[in-house]
Amino acid sequence: MKLLTSVALSAVFVFSSASAFADIPDFSKTAAAKSSYDFSNNQPAKGNQLQQASTRHDFSKTVAANDKYLFSINEAAVVVQKTVNPSTQHDFSTTTAMKRI
Repeated sequence: MKLLTSVALSAVFVFSSASAFADIPDFSKTAAAKSSYDFSNNQPAKGNQLQQASTRHDFSKTVAANDKYLFSINEAAVVVQKTVNPSTQHDFSTTTAMKRI
């Protein structure tokens, strides 16, 4: 009987909590939900409010992004010769794990 009372009281508490009766916001009643709403009247975002798509540099603001920029005046890049050593694979037959087998 005590278990039944405990379960019943728990159920009453859960179903009578504030979150169970909370209203779901109806955004269809906002001004922006109306078909006649003019989004062009909104204030534009300024400064740090603009969300960047990435943290990469925006090259559209550089001098070279100008259509009058002459790429022919750039200095040539220095060519560096690098030697690549062939890779050496590890010999697993010498490991202690391989010796146990």
